[in-house]
Amino acid sequence: MAHTDPQQDSDDPGQAGQAPRRAGDDPQYDRVGDLYRQYKMSATAPVPELGLFLRLLGDVAGQRVLDLATGYGFYARTAHGLGTAEVVGVDLSPEMVRRAESATGDPAVRFHVGDARDLPDLGSFDTVTAVWLFNYADSPAELTAMAASARRALRPGGRLVAITVNPGYEVHGPDWTRYGLRVHRAEPAEGRHRLRIALIAPEADIPLSMSRWDADVYARALAEAGFGPPSWALPDEESIPAEEFASRGADYWATALANPFPAGFTAAVPD
Repeated sequence: MAHTDPQQDSDDPGQAGQAPRRAGDDPQYDRVGDLYRQYKMSATAPVPELGLFLRLLGDVAGQRVLDLATGYGFYARTAHGLGTAEVVGVDLSPEMVRRAESATGDPAVRFHVGDARDLPDLGSFDTVTAVWLFNYADSPAELTAMAASARRALRPGGRLVAITVNPGYEVHGPDWTRYGLRVHRAEPAEGRHRLRIALIAPEADIPLSMSRWDADVYARALAEAGFGPPSWALPDEESIPAEEFASRGADYWATALANPFPAGFTAAVPD
């Protein structure tokens, strides 16, 4: 892995302050931030997530990239490390944007406060990334609004690259506790399961709520927003760096590959 260690710096489903969570208004925000850093130091859940993201992102050299729900800006910086011309990260939380800016220091990577459901005009982009955004939509209409914001930001032929909760994740199947993520509750609802999860940090867990939307709900939302059909992908053995896979062993990673919590998709704007 040629990029910053995802256990140190990446954004993931539990990153406080990404757009839908509004954690920047929480008086416990700093404490959550401390726990999140502990989680990132100890958890391995982000490892296959990053590998999947890089596989779906592909060649972005020379592109303008928009990173929605940028959080600390890890994926914005990761994209820029692949040779982009410019990356713009957007997050609802002013505190997260401040932290992203202080961690970056590169004029070609800029950050803005904004709502992923109703973005300001930031120009035209070749690729939009959205890591752990869509799983925080509260309704199909909100899911469509998020997708429509991405669509408006893309040039003809541009791509959306997203990481979200795997629609095929078996909520009562092998869990991800050993990787630092535990599903406490899964309530079936129309088009989704409402999940209550915890990110496991050494001092305390970080509780979060999100949705495991069905694949057909994503397909409808993307179509309504003006995208073509999504192409889905799951983490595989190649998503895990060889040295990481070898050091922990195949048995350790078996659940991550058999019942993956994250999934990714790409969707294109027609030319």
